[in-house]
Amino acid sequence: MRKTSKMFVGSVIATSMIAAPLSLTTFGQTAEAATTTGVDGSVSIDPVAIADKIEQAVKSSQNRDGFVKNAAYSAFYEAGQNYNVVVQNLSQDHDFSGLNNVVYYDSVEYDGITFGIWVFEDGTFVNNGDGGYINWTFVGSFDREDGSGTVDFHKRF
Repeated sequence: MRKTSKMFVGSVIATSMIAAPLSLTTFGQTAEAATTTGVDGSVSIDPVAIADKIEQAVKSSQNRDGFVKNAAYSAFYEAGQNYNVVVQNLSQDHDFSGLNNVVYYDSVEYDGITFGIWVFEDGTFVNNGDGGYINWTFVGSFDREDGSGTVDFHKRF
């Protein structure tokens, strides 16, 4: 198997910072934005804004694979492109215990299927189930063996 290394590069350059964990919310709850202090200033992550973007993804997607990708991209950009994101069908066998510094998690239902959405600093995520876009996707800086369900994520800042 060939090992690939990928980095999702956006138009905003991430600055070095120290991550602080956020309090987790679910749709409809309120939370204040958490702030982390970086070398050149501070960065805010608003978990409510992330949840709102994901909720919009549910409403606007016409198909399941479109929803999965849209939810991941929405969370990634709402988190300032500073963190990695995984969206996973929770009915599929998976292991998220290797993720470090999760700054946001929520679950959302699309067409009767519940998906988990993790926004995190680094670590390993394993999908032992079906690997199609209808069941999972991820965005960020990572290494993955071709066709493997194991993804090793790297810090983005």
